[in-house]
Amino acid sequence: MKIKTDFVTNSSSTCFIVMRKGNVTLGEFIKAVGVEANSRFKDIYEELYKLCFKEMTTMDEFIRNHRWHKDGESNEDFIKKCFSVQTWDRVLKAQKSGYNIYMGSLSSDETMIESYFCTESFVIESDKFILDATNAGW
Repeated sequence: MKIKTDFVTNSSSTCFIVMRKGNVTLGEFIKAVGVEANSRFKDIYEELYKLCFKEMTTMDEFIRNHRWHKDGESNEDFIKKCFSVQTWDRVLKAQKSGYNIYMGSLSSDETMIESYFCTESFVIESDKFILDATNAGW
């Protein structure tokens, strides 16, 4: 039997949901995160903003084309399976309040910042948007 003792890697990806009313600016996002304009961490959250808000796919399209989606599976079942019942309830409440629902993914194979957020579970919320990244599989 061989045992690998050098570097071993396993890539991963995770989904996130963006619920938003209108467009969300970088400034609004940074304010919701609570990062000061002169913070050393501001660049990290600017990158997260770009990852989550620049190329958005509607929830229906994202789920329909996702590799974890099973034929005949509803959006509700997919969200409950990949996130939680609480996340599905949040999506329904946001839809009833006029929010548009989008989804995307992060990969551990990309930048260090994307890899970091890929392994974290978090929710960022303001009066204009909710970013739910509680799907982290790590």
